[in-house]
Amino acid sequence: MMIALLAITSGIALIWVSAEKLENYSVHAAREFGFSPFFIGSTVIAFGTSAPEMLTTFFVSLENKGSMVIGNVIGSNVANLSLVFGSMLLIISLKKLRIKQEVAIQKNLLILIISSLLIWLIIIIDPFNILSSLILLTSLTLVIYFWYRNGVSDENENESDVNLPRYVSLKLMLSLVFLVFAAWLITFGANKILEEFNLGELFIGYTVLAIGTSLPEIAASVSLALKGRYETVTGTLIGSNIFNGLCVLAIPGLFMNPKMSLGWSYSEWSPLLFILFIITFIFTYYIFSISKREKNASILLSLLFLSSYFVSLYFAY
Repeated sequence: MMIALLAITSGIALIWVSAEKLENYSVHAAREFGFSPFFIGSTVIAFGTSAPEMLTTFFVSLENKGSMVIGNVIGSNVANLSLVFGSMLLIISLKKLRIKQEVAIQKNLLILIISSLLIWLIIIIDPFNILSSLILLTSLTLVIYFWYRNGVSDENENESDVNLPRYVSLKLMLSLVFLVFAAWLITFGANKILEEFNLGELFIGYTVLAIGTSLPEIAASVSLALKGRYETVTGTLIGSNIFNGLCVLAIPGLFMNPKMSLGWSYSEWSPLLFILFIITFIFTYYIFSISKREKNASILLSLLFLSSYFVSLYFAY
């Protein structure tokens, strides 16, 4: 048990540090090409912070634990919108600041809703099929192409941190290597807990894996919120949830292993999927409303988002 806890805590600490480094170096590189803050958040930062989910899903898939994969995806997406966005909104409300989004974000909110419905449909039908994986990856490719066509900024940001650090490519690669090792540590620890307490794969995936791999989003979003970069935070959350669903969920089907679906039951997951969609809808409606008119950040709404994750734990357990 001590080995499992040590592996998980070490993995989480390593993920926190390496994901933050990956985010910083990615932003430096992306700005050199004049991309908008939303594009940087929705692609570069979102991919970097979703890398732990992708890597843990890969390692879990090697163990043929399909339910744990689904738990990781759904739990991470719920955590992103409830814990991460809720934390950001709480910070803004306590600082008594107003929040606004650009009108251009409305198209991306529509993409988030459509991708969420597609993910729900894939999980209902068969999330462990090669055809499902191809549909998800094709959809992700189209979304990234849309972001690229609409993500170039008219003006480069004149900030002090725009200059590209030395050896940024090497540092990016090292950050990714540490992320791989951290993901393996968390997966190793999660499997040990699963064996020790005989807990369900669903619950372990939804809690240990989901929270552990969502820490980069929490770290990045809180840091950006404190700097006032709310548009980048929103882009990171939208991009991360889309990456989690369209990319991470596609990984198990690529293995084409029938054992992956053993112990899987959609009925166990339907309440959690419903909670995820409700949170996504509220998030989408709120961001849409502040894209039309600037508003004061609501502390009640932040508490609603934060509490929704703990409510979902009841259904996961």
